[in-house]
Amino acid sequence: MGDNEVIAKLVAALTHFKPGAPLKNYIAYAVFPKFKNLEEGTRIDFNFPLTALVGPNGIGKSSVLHALWGMPYKYSTSKFWFETALDPIGHPQTYFYGHWSDSFGGLVETRKARVGAKRDYWEPARPRLSDGMLPIPPGKYEGKALDRWHPVRREVRYINLKAVFGSFDRYFYFDDDRSGGDRREAMLREALRLKSVKDRNLQSYKLGRGQERLFENRDLTKNELESVSKILGRNYDSARIIRHSLYPGNRGRDLSVVFRRGSEYSEAFAGSGEIAAVSAVVEILKAKDYSLILLDEPETSLHPGAQRALLRFLLEQIQEKNHQIVMSTHSDEFIKNLPHDAIKVFEENGQFRSRILPRSSPDAALLRLGKLPENVRRVLVEDPVAAALVLHAAKSLDHGDAAALEVRVAPGGAESILTYMGPSAMVSGDNIFFMLDGDKRKVDSFSDPDMIPPAKHNDLEDLIKKEIGCKPRYQIPGGDDKHGHSNAKVTAQLNYLRWLRKRVSYLPRLVPEHVLLAAMEPKGGHEDKTAKQAKVALKGLLTKGSKFEPSGDELRALIKIEIGKIPFDNADIVVIRDQLQRWLHG
Repeated sequence: MGDNEVIAKLVAALTHFKPGAPLKNYIAYAVFPKFKNLEEGTRIDFNFPLTALVGPNGIGKSSVLHALWGMPYKYSTSKFWFETALDPIGHPQTYFYGHWSDSFGGLVETRKARVGAKRDYWEPARPRLSDGMLPIPPGKYEGKALDRWHPVRREVRYINLKAVFGSFDRYFYFDDDRSGGDRREAMLREALRLKSVKDRNLQSYKLGRGQERLFENRDLTKNELESVSKILGRNYDSARIIRHSLYPGNRGRDLSVVFRRGSEYSEAFAGSGEIAAVSAVVEILKAKDYSLILLDEPETSLHPGAQRALLRFLLEQIQEKNHQIVMSTHSDEFIKNLPHDAIKVFEENGQFRSRILPRSSPDAALLRLGKLPENVRRVLVEDPVAAALVLHAAKSLDHGDAAALEVRVAPGGAESILTYMGPSAMVSGDNIFFMLDGDKRKVDSFSDPDMIPPAKHNDLEDLIKKEIGCKPRYQIPGGDDKHGHSNAKVTAQLNYLRWLRKRVSYLPRLVPEHVLLAAMEPKGGHEDKTAKQAKVALKGLLTKGSKFEPSGDELRALIKIEIGKIPFDNADIVVIRDQLQRWLHG
C-alpha cells in the first residue's frame, strides 16, 4: 500500500481523535487579542491533531509556533521573541488558549501575558472577559487557582529543519574566521577525533582539562533506523549519531551522523535530507505521549517523496502516542491530503497585519503561494445561463477556491449527461461534478446504496431510472458469463448511486432563468412559468422599453450583465455557492 493510501486511512482514523479522548491536555484553540503582527482577536482552532500553517514568508507562521511553544507550564515565548534595541516590543502582548482538563471534564482557558518588571517574562494572568474569555467556574478542580487556570502541562518539541546542519556543513560554509587551508587542516584533525570517538564508542571527550566536548554517541535504534529508511526511501545498515563540539571555535553542539549503506560515510558526504530526516525522527520518537510537537518548514532538504513519507510518519506517531502536531509549511505534499479545517492560511488584511483563515482547500492555500491549482474541479451545466449563474456564485468564494473551479456547458442536456457522461466519468475517475436544472430533479436525494439490501438488487435499474429519469449506460465487461455480467452490473449500479450522491446537484429553481427573474422582479409571479415562458419573460424584462431586437449573442451578454448585479447574499446564489463549497471541501 502506497503512502497516499496509508495517509488517507490515517486521516480518516484521526478525525475521530478529540480533546480528552484520547488527546489529553490537548490545545483546542488559541486566541491572540494582541500578539505581534496578527490581526487583533485572531483565533486558530485545532480541529485535527495535525495542523498546517500555510502562507508566504514573513506572514507570522513561525510567530504562532513560538506562541504555542510558550503556552504549556514552564515554557515561555521569550525563548524566541525578546526585546532588543533594534526590535523593541511595544504595547503589552497577550494570548490565551483553550485546553482540555480531565478534572473539569472539558475545555478551560489559560491566558499568558508579557507583563511585570521582569524583562521578557510571560506569566499566567487572570482571564480578561473583554477579550472574550470564559469566566472561571466555581468549585475545586486540579489545575485551577482562585482566579485563573494554570497552564497546561505537556512536553513541547520544537524542530526547525531550516536550522539543521551537519557539523561538516556548519563549519565549512558558515565559519569565515579561518582561511581555506587552515579550515581544511582543522577539519582533517577533527575528523580523526570523531573517528576515534566512534570506533572506541566513547561517551566522554575533553581536550586537556577543558570542558566536555561529547554529548551523545550512539547507534540509531532499530525503530529510528527503520523510520529514517522509510522516509528517505532507502535501506541503511546502520547510522550513528554524535553530538559534539569538537570543531574549533567552541560554537555549541554540532551534529555528526555516520551512515553505513554498503560502505560507511559521514554527514560530510551525506545529503542534507539525510541529516534532516535523522534529526526529525530522533526528536519525534523521543517525545513523550501527549506531546506538543512544533515543526518549522519540515520540507527543508527533503524531496517530495520523503515529505510524503514524513507526513505518514507524523500521522502514525499521533495515532500511536496521541501527540498534537502543528507545522508551518509551503509544501503541497504536507497539505494535499489533510482535512480542509486542518489547513490554516495566513494572509495580509490590507492594514499591515495578518489574518488567519479558519479552513482552506489545498488548492486555495497553494494559490496564495503562487502555485496554480493542479486538481481543478470541473462543473458541468446544461446551458450558458446556468454557467453564468454558477460562475457568479463562485466569485463570492475564497479566490483560491474559485481558481480551482472550471465551469463548462455540457452538450446534449441532462439526459445525455446522466446516461453517458456520468458512468464514463465514474470509471475514469475524472474530477467532474454536474449542476443540472431544477426541473430535472426527481427526488430530494439519491438513495444510499449502502442501505439497499441484496434482495432489492434486482430492482436497482428501475430505482435509478426513477431517480434520474433515464437509463444509464454502464461500462460492463462482456463475455458469456451471465452470472458474472449480472454481478458486475449490480456493482456498477451501486457505485453509480454512490457517485450521484457525491457529484450531482440541481439549481435551486426549475430553470436558471427563474433565478434571474426572481432577482429582478421578486414579486413578479414568475415561479409558475414553464421553461419556455421564463425565457420569453426574461427577454422581455431585459429589453423593456426598447424596440431593440437582440441577437442570441447580444441576449446572452445582457443576461451576463444582469446576473452580475445579483447580490452575493441572494438566497439562490447562496444555495449554489454552498454546493460548490461542499464539492470543494467535502
